[in-house]
Amino acid sequence: MKKLHWAFIMDGNGRWASMRGMSRQKGHTEGVKTAHKVIDYCLNKGNIGVVSLYVFSTENWLRPPSEVNGLFKLAKEYLTDSDSFKQKGIKVVFSGERTNLSKELLDLMDSCALKTAQCNNLILNLCINYGGRTEIIRAAKMLKENQFDEVHFKKQMYQNLPYPDLILRTGGQMRLSNFMLFQAAYAELFFSDTLWPDISQTELDGILDAFNHRTRNFGKIRETNENQHV
Repeated sequence: MKKLHWAFIMDGNGRWASMRGMSRQKGHTEGVKTAHKVIDYCLNKGNIGVVSLYVFSTENWLRPPSEVNGLFKLAKEYLTDSDSFKQKGIKVVFSGERTNLSKELLDLMDSCALKTAQCNNLILNLCINYGGRTEIIRAAKMLKENQFDEVHFKKQMYQNLPYPDLILRTGGQMRLSNFMLFQAAYAELFFSDTLWPDISQTELDGILDAFNHRTRNFGKIRETNENQHV
């Protein structure tokens, strides 16, 4: 059975905190806790092979320096506990540009990727300093003249992972925000008004159930009794 690739745009951390009179950083801290829960949820489902998390976009550098620094501090703390990923059989990979990232963070990323390289229960793709447009331009530059087809192009994506089957964005916004623009061509899109720290197992179950009831034709006509003669 083919395992699913579920990608998440984790939106709403700052608003979650502001609504409670807390700092935006507190919202991001809660967001990391939710990420742990969602990863465990996907791992325990058994039919999900890849989870991609939109951690930090190329546009997020435009946020106040204090918030950017806080986000990277959380990322470092998150990656320091790489033993827990290994114990759960989670292979951690990274998508995004390494430029502008600190040596400390890069070392943690490399260490985590190396330590979990042989794990095979789940692939966790952390998108850090990631932008879909940047990824497409980067892939195009790396192709040779006789390689301009989808197969070769896909191999130049940051991790050459299976295309996402479903993408969930929390927080009420209905856009991809430069996330996996090439890969999302036939992904099933879900948008939730729930702020990321409040996403629940019940809601995730509902989204997965809705996904399982969608018909994915990939541009073809579904052969049924109703449309066989159309």
